[in-house]
Amino acid sequence: MVCARLEIRPAVPADEAAIRRLLARSARPCVRSWWWEEHLGAETFLLAFADDQLVGALLALPDDSPVAWVRLGVLAPEIPAGLWLDATLPRLRPPLQALNARMLAWTDVGGWLGEALRAREFHPLTRLVSLVKDDRRLPPTPPGPPCSVRPATAEDIPALADLDHQAFPPPWWFSAATLERIRQEAACFLVAERDGLLIGYVEARPADHGAHIGRLAVAPPFQRQGVGAFLLRTVLTRLWEKGVEEVTLNTQEDNRSSRCLYERFGFRPVGPRIVAWWRTL
Repeated sequence: MVCARLEIRPAVPADEAAIRRLLARSARPCVRSWWWEEHLGAETFLLAFADDQLVGALLALPDDSPVAWVRLGVLAPEIPAGLWLDATLPRLRPPLQALNARMLAWTDVGGWLGEALRAREFHPLTRLVSLVKDDRRLPPTPPGPPCSVRPATAEDIPALADLDHQAFPPPWWFSAATLERIRQEAACFLVAERDGLLIGYVEARPADHGAHIGRLAVAPPFQRQGVGAFLLRTVLTRLWEKGVEEVTLNTQEDNRSSRCLYERFGFRPVGPRIVAWWRTL
């Protein structure tokens, strides 16, 4: 297909089947990290058409943060990435600004989009490393648990959202609504307590291969006291009790303390690094 111009419009519920077909046929790796079906009709969910055929889909949303992440990004292989970005980004900016987003972030899954993003004033934010653990070896258990651990409840969510904002910079914040959604769908969601105070949490979600640890957070005053290691040990044990054989997670390449923790527990890198990009809106 030779295409010089794309037609752009917001997605509507009737487009769901066409988007699924595009996801199935696109040879390019895509960003797919959100419940995109629930946002059909949003002004920040834009579809691209060439000769009345759907060739691109882009959903971006902030989550209680000034940073909006691309939650779904898929493009047909015959369409130039630059053409797609030039057609969609100007349309995306006003509705994102109306949602109080001041930055747009994008993970370049597969590495095919980076140069086009750089040419449009995106800058590298970080590189993400994927890690996997497929054995049941654990490091020696230190004497005395640093905290108690229990399953998270709905009543914990407001405090966990506050903890999340303390533990991470704005690009990585989760809202209370997102944390509650994760809690309801998680394979395992645990909180750490000390003297009745919530000081950390870990959540693992079901995945095709087994389970994926999406977040491990410890409140800053309690970091480097063994709380993160205790949470990691406990969630792994609970997942193994459920029959999970393989556990994955992602972390930032330059987060040395997290990488040391995961490597101590036997996680090993798998697949290429993924660059996350950002630009102001």
